[in-house]
Amino acid sequence: MFDRRTELGKWLNGYLASNLRGFSPSLDGPVLENKFKHPVHHFQIQVSNIQKSAKFYGELLGRLGFTKVFETEGMVEWQREGTRIIVAESPKRFLAEGYHRKRVGLNHIAFRAPNREAVDELYRNYLLPKKIPTLYGGPKEWQDYDPGYYAVYFEDPDRIKLELVYVPGDL
Repeated sequence: MFDRRTELGKWLNGYLASNLRGFSPSLDGPVLENKFKHPVHHFQIQVSNIQKSAKFYGELLGRLGFTKVFETEGMVEWQREGTRIIVAESPKRFLAEGYHRKRVGLNHIAFRAPNREAVDELYRNYLLPKKIPTLYGGPKEWQDYDPGYYAVYFEDPDRIKLELVYVPGDL
């Protein structure tokens, strides 16, 4: 189950207990069978400028081991193992308010790093030279998260928050 030491973990456990009865043995029912190693098939990120974002995500995802598998007008897709990431241009009528991570919807996306050095390497050799906005002072250990949680947070061209994180013993 989720780490009960974090506020998010507490919230998720409460949400699951009150809204998803029947999907977990700890919530009075069977687990929904998941035979896949990578349970997330894909997610899609809507962007304001496909050219700018395709360049940004192409470089970032390439560094993280993803390969471009599809491209058409207004959309690009990358894949690593069983997970696909799609970047698509938003229709103009939806661009007026822009993105803000505190609105309803996605707050941020966290990618796993194999070690702390990979987090530092992305920061030193990619984020800084490309002048990609970093948040919270760069890479550091987050004491209130899981033990050893080491991460750097940064933003894409639309200010969507991204994270590269290493957690010792994670999966």
